[in-house]
Amino acid sequence: MLIDKIKSHNNNLTPKLKQASESILSNLNQIPFQTIRQTAHKAEVSVLTISRLNKIWGFEGYSDFQLHVKNLFYSDIKKKDHEKFSNIKDLEQRKSIELAAKILTQSDSVYISGFRSAKSFALYMNYMGRMVFDNFFLMPDSGLSAAQDLARLGKKNLLVAFSTTPYSTETVRLIRAAKTLNIKTLSFTDNAFSPLAKHSDYVVIVSISKEKRLYKMAPMISAIEEVLEKSFEILGEDVDIKIKYFEDRIKAINGYW
Repeated sequence: MLIDKIKSHNNNLTPKLKQASESILSNLNQIPFQTIRQTAHKAEVSVLTISRLNKIWGFEGYSDFQLHVKNLFYSDIKKKDHEKFSNIKDLEQRKSIELAAKILTQSDSVYISGFRSAKSFALYMNYMGRMVFDNFFLMPDSGLSAAQDLARLGKKNLLVAFSTTPYSTETVRLIRAAKTLNIKTLSFTDNAFSPLAKHSDYVVIVSISKEKRLYKMAPMISAIEEVLEKSFEILGEDVDIKIKYFEDRIKAINGYW
């Protein structure tokens, strides 16, 4: 049994590892819903300590440990109930994507921001969107410079921000500043309880999973594409003309440099 397996290692653990083990055991049924950072915070140890402990227990990593705990406590959930939950999540995401597309097409100007690992999302959305939208602008990758640009915006503008765990301090500050200035905000983030979701007018939640060492970010790109496609549908036939014009201009200069 999983609990017995965990307890069998207790006598050989260092004080910190034992502290983490006892904390996890006292809240074992919550593990499937916690990130490794949350688990480490509750145990008052480092993320590295939790990772080492999982390896000592014989798991490939925290995600593998989560899966075993989930199977222990929640394997009796009926497939029908699971499908119902999945359908609800899918419906909520579709609605958020449609709303995001609507607000994009209604805004006078759209300013797109992403720092650190989220910078690539901002670059992608700006590049793909500008094939059609003349009012897309990429904000500088400096928090101070972005804040100065934000001060010039008004109610008819929209700030789009990207950030997933661990959340960028610059992005959270930018969203809060926009709220203070009554600037509309649209966030793409990974959790309904993230600081971006908390302070934004519109939110697209994208589930990001971690396997081994890296977070799998492909779903965020898909969400960007879905929002842009929905925006293009709203704008109508002119979109195809603009995209064709963009492609022709690229060909005229022999493609990308």
